[in-house]
Amino acid sequence: MNIIDRPQSGAAALYPPTAVPSPKPLALWRFLWRFVDNPLRALPQQVYEQPLVVYDKSPGGLVWVTDPGLIERILLQDHDKFTKTTLEKRVFKETLGDGILTSEGASWRWQRRIAAPLFRHQDLLGYVPTIVAAAEAEIARWRGQAPGSVQAIDRSMTDVTFRVITSTILAGADAAEGETVKRAGVEFLSPITWEIAYAMMRFPDWLWHPAKSRIRRAGREMRAAVASIIARRRAEGGAASDLLGRLLAARDPDTGQPMSDKQLIDNLLTFLAAGHETTAKALTWTLYLLARAPDWQRHVREEVERVAGNDSIEARHLEALEVTQRVLKESMRLYPPAPVLSRTAAEATELDGRPIAKGTLIIIPVFAVHRHRKRWHDPDRFDPDRFLPEREAGRPRALYLPFGFGPRTCIGASFAMIEATAMLATFVRAARFEWDGVHLPEPISRVTLRPKGGMPLQVFPT
Repeated sequence: MNIIDRPQSGAAALYPPTAVPSPKPLALWRFLWRFVDNPLRALPQQVYEQPLVVYDKSPGGLVWVTDPGLIERILLQDHDKFTKTTLEKRVFKETLGDGILTSEGASWRWQRRIAAPLFRHQDLLGYVPTIVAAAEAEIARWRGQAPGSVQAIDRSMTDVTFRVITSTILAGADAAEGETVKRAGVEFLSPITWEIAYAMMRFPDWLWHPAKSRIRRAGREMRAAVASIIARRRAEGGAASDLLGRLLAARDPDTGQPMSDKQLIDNLLTFLAAGHETTAKALTWTLYLLARAPDWQRHVREEVERVAGNDSIEARHLEALEVTQRVLKESMRLYPPAPVLSRTAAEATELDGRPIAKGTLIIIPVFAVHRHRKRWHDPDRFDPDRFLPEREAGRPRALYLPFGFGPRTCIGASFAMIEATAMLATFVRAARFEWDGVHLPEPISRVTLRPKGGMPLQVFPT
């Protein structure tokens, strides 16, 4: 079995499943084969123990970086020398195109400037009633079934977070369009490691692989659904303050031109996909951990009852939900929603005294950074108290990267934490989650971090 699930040494000690690394760097073809199955299992053990591991020294080679000082330099101090990769542009060209996630330079700055006003923390707190209503609707669905029935929590969390994104920042998708984006998104990401592996090897884009047609078809379906949303908004006319309204009103600062249809689709699809997928995965893994750690589940429930009583969770409650947020943070340490970051060395340089050729692919394996043997005590153990203020205080800034770091930190990080906190509090107060004692979900990287075999949990609404 390609996971580790250590026996508990006591009631409070939980070592949930993880991906087993390779004992040493693999030969190229073995690396590619394992990468396609699960990129996390293609990582060598050294990545969890050393600050930097060079896999390929040639120009265009591959380096893994896990040292927080080096990561801070790559993503912050010298971010202009370590640019977004052609790999990302190739992998996402069928979906996200040249949107805010993949663009560079002036194009990225303009797009981020357009979207940024929608992500002011105080304004986002106004969405809490909508977030809670979506969570309560899911609870009502669970109550309509037999107590203890097994729920596919991964699918539930995808549905509920998608409902939130299309009711708040991206109002406008009808039910059919939303279902298309969700379904095609799964179709796109499930085999995406084929495309990533081919891009890493610099194989020509036209070269066939088993997932090529599936990825392209899913990309076309998602883009067509988003084009339909844009066309309907244009036909309705009038100004709107949501993201699509801002994108339609935006003008290029250099040319004065509005966004092209392609740019609109690129950006709207970026926010639709990223705006729910990562939060859904964070909640999925968190509910699994709480099902495996009933004491912590009880701590969260008691805190929510103390802070909010029987009232719906409101924005004013969030700051006081300290245990709830510690649990979320530890969950995202063990199971970061985006388990890998990548950059390209735009010029010849050095890292940790090692020469790095121009064009080298720099991989920051967030999953390994969060479990590094030299940086974390007992790193595979679930321990939300790692995020007590006094324990966080001396931690290097780039050691914890659930939302990235530097200028390109996820623009939706604040929204994600508000949403996840309000939802988790609502779920745990209203239901008890139990593990079946059998399913050990291997974390697999498909751009986001998925549980292999899904996430079936027993749900007992109260």
